[in-house]
Amino acid sequence: MLTLSHIAYTYPSAPEPLFEDVSVSLSRGWTAVLGDNGIGKSTLARVAAGLLRPDRGVVAPAPDGLAVAYCPQSTDERPGNLDDVAADWSPEAMAVRQALGIDEGWLYRYDTLSGGEAKRVQIACAMAARPDVLVLDEPSNHVDEPTRAAIVAAMRRFRGIGVLISHDVELIDATCGRCVMFERRHVDGRNVSVVTTYQGGYTQAAAQRDANDARDVDRLNAARREAARLREAQSARLAKVQRADAMRERGGRRIGAKDNDARYRLHLAKATSLDSGVSRAYAQLDGRVAAAERKAASLSVAAKRYDGDIWLDAGPSHRRELVRIGPGLIRFGGDGAVEEAAAPCRTMCPASALHADGSLWRVEAAAIPAGGVAEPGVAIPLLSLGPRDHVGLVGPNGLGKSTVVCALLRAAADVPTLVVAQDTGPRDARRALSRLRRLEPGQRARVLGAFAQLNADPERLLAGESPSPGELRKLLLCLGLLDRPQLIVMDEPTNHLDLGSKQALARVLAGYPGALVVVSHERWFVEQVTAAA
Repeated sequence: MLTLSHIAYTYPSAPEPLFEDVSVSLSRGWTAVLGDNGIGKSTLARVAAGLLRPDRGVVAPAPDGLAVAYCPQSTDERPGNLDDVAADWSPEAMAVRQALGIDEGWLYRYDTLSGGEAKRVQIACAMAARPDVLVLDEPSNHVDEPTRAAIVAAMRRFRGIGVLISHDVELIDATCGRCVMFERRHVDGRNVSVVTTYQGGYTQAAAQRDANDARDVDRLNAARREAARLREAQSARLAKVQRADAMRERGGRRIGAKDNDARYRLHLAKATSLDSGVSRAYAQLDGRVAAAERKAASLSVAAKRYDGDIWLDAGPSHRRELVRIGPGLIRFGGDGAVEEAAAPCRTMCPASALHADGSLWRVEAAAIPAGGVAEPGVAIPLLSLGPRDHVGLVGPNGLGKSTVVCALLRAAADVPTLVVAQDTGPRDARRALSRLRRLEPGQRARVLGAFAQLNADPERLLAGESPSPGELRKLLLCLGLLDRPQLIVMDEPTNHLDLGSKQALARVLAGYPGALVVVSHERWFVEQVTAAA
């Protein structure tokens, strides 16, 4: 068991703590850590791994007394023990490589591997250290279904304390017995971050969280109704006190100046009549009202998420057809030109083939007949994209999805198009922020409003903070909508996004009135954004 007690952490340049008073217990098996982008998941995991020292709180046992391995989110980070792993032929190391489906040659050419291949090698190197604590940060980003299945198999072999930072519902449900959720809660007029542990995978944990949220709303509404009832009763009793005071005042004015007996009876009535009881009851009720209002203010509920529609100042093209390509062959590494099928396909079989079925285009490995020669490209049928078509492009990594996208963009050169690439970096962030600052106030407000509706925080952009990879994708989409595109192409748009952001983005893209092409390994996302097509 690894226990984090009352942990607080503040980044050196931040005005407020990222989180404070967080307590979590991590036992053997896999625990998923979930929450919105930027809320502190990776930071808490780094504290648990001993890579960051908290401002306050205790980690027990101390991480420096444990074997800890951290597998980072980015595949750009070459594993430090890669050479040792390449030379390790022990049964344990071989079993991990086999579970992950690693080709031995990958260990000697890490810099040339695809994202999915590099992620498998990273995980193998982390597991090769035989850690007591293993942290996997977004291991399924950029990976296809076969790679995800290999990661699941390897995770199930691990017998230590596993921490999974992920927004991949299928991966969490397949491997995790607990979920630690960062949640934004609204209490006493402000939002705060809390951390709650739920049993089960994501599906079970989310159901319990939703039930708790509904219960909390009921409790808050009941407390508010009770406070309102007591305030109404207090007002009624105040009116009684005021009427009694008026009656006494009128009675005092009718007593003659020399009628001492009447004056004595009036003073006696003030001390013994119902009026004094009303005053005492009013004073007591004042305390009950204050207590009820304090109780209502102390109750927390889930903070409101933005879930409305965003501004979409775009419409479909008036053309009957935006893009038409094929049939033919698109060569890997080329400029996206489509060669006529007859010449190369009479004697050679392509390495990959694309099959179009309505709103789903699937790239698959092509069967090569005996004695055939693999052509370095993708064979495609006739592909037509209408002005309102929404298409999902799917298939394993390395078979040519990006090659098909290149051909589509070449054919759509005269169509107003917004492209959000799979790999974005600091240069893209600088350009996006520069454009945002140059916008007129009205346009900037529209962009930031749309950004907020995608479950992002505009205040961070206004403060000059560089957006995270997930937030950058949202910002590029919102900025690109200013140009009123008739075609949007997004390559792996859900990478780096939290679950709330994925759902918000799916709603936006599903409602986009123009043509859309989405490359993704997340089946539910593809189904949702293409459902209206």
